[in-house]
Amino acid sequence: MSICQVENFYHSLQKYNTKEAVLKRTAREVEYLNSKCGSIGSLKRYFSIYRNYLKENIKQDRLVSGVPLLNLLLQSLRLSNEQQATFMQAQRQEISTSQGNLRKIYNVDKYIAVAVGLLGAVSVYDRILGLTALTGRRVAEIACSAKLQPIKDNNLKAIFEGQLKTKGRTDVLPYEIPLLHDYNAIAKSLTSVQESKPQFLANPALFNATAASKLSALVKKRFAGLFEGEQKTKDLRAIYALLAFNNFQEQEQSEFTTISVNKFFANILGHSVNDVVTCGSYIDFCTPNKKEV
Repeated sequence: MSICQVENFYHSLQKYNTKEAVLKRTAREVEYLNSKCGSIGSLKRYFSIYRNYLKENIKQDRLVSGVPLLNLLLQSLRLSNEQQATFMQAQRQEISTSQGNLRKIYNVDKYIAVAVGLLGAVSVYDRILGLTALTGRRVAEIACSAKLQPIKDNNLKAIFEGQLKTKGRTDVLPYEIPLLHDYNAIAKSLTSVQESKPQFLANPALFNATAASKLSALVKKRFAGLFEGEQKTKDLRAIYALLAFNNFQEQEQSEFTTISVNKFFANILGHSVNDVVTCGSYIDFCTPNKKEV
């Protein structure tokens, strides 16, 4: 039986009409999740699943004891301060360790070729993987929210709109991203994905519940042997960021690259203008050194 019982939790809330009763029921759910999750990272993921589901199913104007119900739930379904501190410490340690032992991308050209080949695949999930590898957008963004607009006279860039995981930020506007393949082919594949699965549009909770295991299995098959370690869906976003930075460095006319890799990653992955720390988790790969001829 799945740990996630968010639908049952949501329906159980219907019988409570006071703030105290809602908080008591939510506390039981938090206790249940704490008992079932084997790590703080796992607990954090399930809290996110619960929070996203409730945001999609509870209107902001629904009140209990004069207080917005959704706000009550979101304030409770999160890590405690102690758990958050532990999680952040572990995350920093993981980032530090991974940056001292970067994973190898064995053949960049072949990696790109595989991704390009997936753009026209029969399986919509293969197409999603190809698009993620070539645009760096999250798989849920590809299926649920992504919109791309061309940039005149440059088919290796686009304007991206539809970012998820914004955490309440108000500064998220459409922004320019580099592409690892021709815009027209990417845009055509993106349209085909969203037309094939209209039920996923604006519904990332449904997409994640339906597609996560399928994508996890497919990425191991399609990208087997192309980069070091176990292939995971999130790796495609990290590899994209590195390859985009490498391309940027090659195209620079100046003798010096005057932007740090962290800042570049933050810009193209859509993180806050001042958030270069989070991007450290994407610095996980390396490409072969170019030898002087």
